[in-house]
Amino acid sequence: MNKDKCISYDDGFFYGRGCFETILIKKEPVFLREHLNRLNLGLMKLGINKKICVEDVKEHISENDCALKIMVSEKNTMYEMRNISYRPEHYEKGFSLKLSQVMRNESSHMTYLKSFNYYDNIIEKKKAISEGFDEVIFLNTKGYIAEGAVSNIFFIKGENIITPKVECGLLNGIIREKFIEKFKDIIHEVEITLKEAMECEGAFITNSLMGIMWVNSLGEKKYERCSLYDELREWYNLLLEEF
Repeated sequence: MNKDKCISYDDGFFYGRGCFETILIKKEPVFLREHLNRLNLGLMKLGINKKICVEDVKEHISENDCALKIMVSEKNTMYEMRNISYRPEHYEKGFSLKLSQVMRNESSHMTYLKSFNYYDNIIEKKKAISEGFDEVIFLNTKGYIAEGAVSNIFFIKGENIITPKVECGLLNGIIREKFIEKFKDIIHEVEITLKEAMECEGAFITNSLMGIMWVNSLGEKKYERCSLYDELREWYNLLLEEF
């Protein structure tokens, strides 16, 4: 983090009025322009008159194969580099998911921003980890599946894949968009009930640091590691070689 700067008190500090992005760094930052487009759009929606550009970010990258977090409020712009916590054994074993009792509010505009108001996600994920799970999944107020604390979720049904549509109350992840764009013929954005999710053969989650991770269970439901998941993961790993 920028340790030579003090944090200025502003609405970001007092009320959580600010946005952040977490970016995978290989030899180059992965999908940097997409991350900055989302960051700057979020700042505009919050009425924060700032714009972060590619050159700003690259000045703060001092390592490869790590994560860069950018946090922006009205009076503060902070950069923090950290190690990536996902390990090869995670991809072999898959992730176990817990269903949260906290509802995602699909009618709130804050649901769709990567804002400082992230505590529901953090506390629910910590609770899940303390119970032996790897991630937590939220339903929305209508009972449809929305998203994970730090991930988007997809379910495999035969040769097709379903994923919650954005209007279900989720952050439209950068990696989510990449998969939908590439595999638009087989990925369908729909409303998914918990019952429908339990009837699927497989599942996986995505985010910018993990990429794509297969899901071995959701609550008591056990999922298979499907060959379709392996095909998607192979495509994504090839895509990363561009960076």
